[in-house]
Amino acid sequence: MGMFDEIIVKQELPLPMELQTLNIDWKNHRFQTKDFDNCLLEYILTEEGRLVEHIIEREYVYYTDEERKSKKLKPWDLWKDVIEKNVRYKDVNYHGAFTFYTYEDFDENNDFWVDLKAYFSYGKLDKIELVDYKKEASRKISNKQIAEERKQAERHPWNVFKRVASYFGWRWFWKNASGLCRQASDMCSSAQMFIFKYLL
Repeated sequence: MGMFDEIIVKQELPLPMELQTLNIDWKNHRFQTKDFDNCLLEYILTEEGRLVEHIIEREYVYYTDEERKSKKLKPWDLWKDVIEKNVRYKDVNYHGAFTFYTYEDFDENNDFWVDLKAYFSYGKLDKIELVDYKKEASRKISNKQIAEERKQAERHPWNVFKRVASYFGWRWFWKNASGLCRQASDMCSSAQMFIFKYLL
């Protein structure tokens, strides 16, 4: 899926009625967007219709050399603490349009995907429109179907035979047979090149 940024929208959203009745706090819901820097930044579309970036200034406390040696830290353990020093909101003064979306549980059997688009004119929100809305079988059901298909494939007679035969050298035999075929192919290619170069 790749990187994205998050946006919280404090505006009323043009959602279908069946989504409005769900137990979701839409004004604090975290949508995703790929129309900005895609660095996991956080934006807020305020009640006044301004787009602001939520900036948290942090101080990173690194391990000393002695701590690194004594604790046997992993290479990815870069710092021992992160201190949030300052939180501020920066007005982006956005002009243009961007899409934001979410994928959530609708009920036991269905999930939904909703795509919205916000239009800005010189830093001020003009409108938000619904771009796409669809319901589909939930991930739980899809995962169950995939698991069931995998089990059926494992029970297929040919796959059962291959599993049993692998204990008696089935893979070893075909691996070596494949290697011999490749060697024979290389020898034929060399013979063909010799014929073209010296005999024709």
